Amino acid sequence: MTFAARDLLAYLAARVLPAAATLGLSLLCIHGLSAEQYAVYSAAQLAAGVAVGLVGGASGQAMLRYARELSPRDLQRGLVTVPLIAALLVCPMLLGWLVWQLGAAASTWIAAASVPLLALLDTRRSLFVAHGQAAKVFRLDVWRAGLALPLVLMLLQAWGPYAAAPLLAQCLSVGIALWWVRAALPAEARGGSRRVDAAYLHYGLGIACWMAGIVALSVAERAVLADAAGLAASGGYAAQADIINAVFAAGSGALASAMMPAYLAQGRAADAVALLRLRHLGLLGVLACAALCLLGGMVLAWAGGGRIAAALTGDVSTALLLIAAGAVWAAAGFVQKPVELSGHTWRLFGGMAAVLLLFLLVAPALAARHGASGVATARLLAGGAYALIALALARRAW
Repeated sequence: MTFAARDLLAYLAARVLPAAATLGLSLLCIHGLSAEQYAVYSAAQLAAGVAVGLVGGASGQAMLRYARELSPRDLQRGLVTVPLIAALLVCPMLLGWLVWQLGAAASTWIAAASVPLLALLDTRRSLFVAHGQAAKVFRLDVWRAGLALPLVLMLLQAWGPYAAAPLLAQCLSVGIALWWVRAALPAEARGGSRRVDAAYLHYGLGIACWMAGIVALSVAERAVLADAAGLAASGGYAAQADIINAVFAAGSGALASAMMPAYLAQGRAADAVALLRLRHLGLLGVLACAALCLLGGMVLAWAGGGRIAAALTGDVSTALLLIAAGAVWAAAGFVQKPVELSGHTWRLFGGMAAVLLLFLLVAPALAARHGASGVATARLLAGGAYALIALALARRAW
């Protein structure tokens, strides 16, 4: 497999429409929910995101890395059995956390129910990416994101402005997307081996814990700010962070996923120069995402008025810090690619655990002193520390 610019552009194009729909969903929730209800929605979604990161990382990211090397039997098992078993193990812990934080409300049960569906969807998408099936990636994400918008509108009208409405809408849209876009096993699947199967599981567990750590950092942000300044302040911070993070996820995240086949091809060829060029391309994508966030903020500030504009531009210093933090974290994701290719994913998790501890040490004091901007500063410091760790690990991997 060789790297082609047209393949990269095809994958990026396949994410533009879903990314826009996801951004529209976040804006719709900001407009339709109170700050308190948005805080509940964000907390439930992020807690579910930790679980999905753990489950989907174990299955989806490992599928992305090893889809062309697994046996047909283990490929089928990796598509369905692994994510479902992992979800069954993780969901009780998720339910316990959500009941403790939010009570046994509808939001709690819907967020937990979304975990196995999202894990199946992430794993299926990874299979499509690994085998160059950009059209199926497009259909899967379009059905998921496109259906969520009308479903949210319908449920907000029928149910009322409650956090459970958008959570249920997203859960239903994922289920419909899974049903509509089937995953046929590629004909070129090879025989596999016990060594490859073992590497698949080891890689998946390491990257799963790393991904869960990233989302756990977001959960910790909201919890620290809620404790220091109240639920409404946490909801306002979450609104800004969710939009900015969505831009980086849609831009640099989609770019990283689309580039993975090219990374694998160059990694097998041991072409360090080509890998470095790919990393530079990713960093350019990060800068473009940061510029897009700044441009969008200026447009909203110029337009003025409206609940969405007030939510996103009311605290400029926090927004700028979050954009900087998003850029640093996204850049670290490209810096660490050699570590992922070498299979040393547990080292990445160790780095993530260290910076999560750093955040928990500095964030409460900064939040008590500076509020939302203090939490954003702590996120930026944690991102900088993780980028340095990732750079050191990447040099060892090469």
